[in-house]
Amino acid sequence: MNSENNNNINIYIIILNWNNFDDASKCIQSVCVANYPKFSIVLVDNASENNSLPRLKAAFGHISFVENKQNLGFTGGNNVGIKYALEHQADYVLLLNNDTVVKPDFLSELVRIAESDPQIGIVGPKIYFSNSKIIWFAGGFLNKKTGFTYHRGENEPDNGQYDNVLEIDFASGCAMLIKKEVFEKIGMLDEDYYHSHEDANFCVKAKEAGFKVVYNPASIIYHKLARSSGGRRSPFYLYYRTRNHLIFKEKLKINVPLFWPVFLLLLTKRIFGSLLMGQPRGAWATICGVIDFYAGKWGRGNGEKFR
Repeated sequence: MNSENNNNINIYIIILNWNNFDDASKCIQSVCVANYPKFSIVLVDNASENNSLPRLKAAFGHISFVENKQNLGFTGGNNVGIKYALEHQADYVLLLNNDTVVKPDFLSELVRIAESDPQIGIVGPKIYFSNSKIIWFAGGFLNKKTGFTYHRGENEPDNGQYDNVLEIDFASGCAMLIKKEVFEKIGMLDEDYYHSHEDANFCVKAKEAGFKVVYNPASIIYHKLARSSGGRRSPFYLYYRTRNHLIFKEKLKINVPLFWPVFLLLLTKRIFGSLLMGQPRGAWATICGVIDFYAGKWGRGNGEKFR
């Protein structure tokens, strides 16, 4: 793909922000020095409750801002940005978490792979834990025996063991490049999830529609894990992860014998783990996640109560 073709491709990078000036500014700064000739950055603010939005506007006057009047979660917030990009004739939309930092060639590598095959609809990078060479994501897969998703290579030092371009089951919503044709065919992110599992659900739908989802290890980013949700042990995180495991199973009609034993084991671990760490709200959030799934309280549900 030559530079002339690059200039004809309209790419919109969507960065979702909620109360996080420091991380968002570092993310934007890293994107701005990307060695790709043409792209637009859109920061979607999810009704921040502090002064992060005016500070970001003052610091980055050259990018576009979209202000949500309420917190729409990861799915709803990103959907606002996606719609904005498509209304501005985007050929590609890149979803990028605001707690990431990217390498200069991350975008050119994603586009290179996406343009190499018309069937490729989504491309994801290799993702490290922040400030390290420890892998967080080297391709997402669905375990056919348990029905659970997993990140290949998670917590492994990178010794080049996952350096081949590969078709995968899903890319991480932390960073994924999506062709406009995917949205035209399957629609937006599913807002029943609000936060967590929407990326895997979206990619599975894309594959069912005939698109390929591909991992490119030459594109590299660094991720501060679960910053917006308060970390993997936070009640907010536990609520949505627990409830959305069940929503994911329901929507994909996963019917494998090991799902329930694994889910119940995970449920027990989350409840008693939270109690042993002196965090009863985490245990209650986990239980509420199950209750709200069966009560039909999908989407936002009661998760924001556990911030």
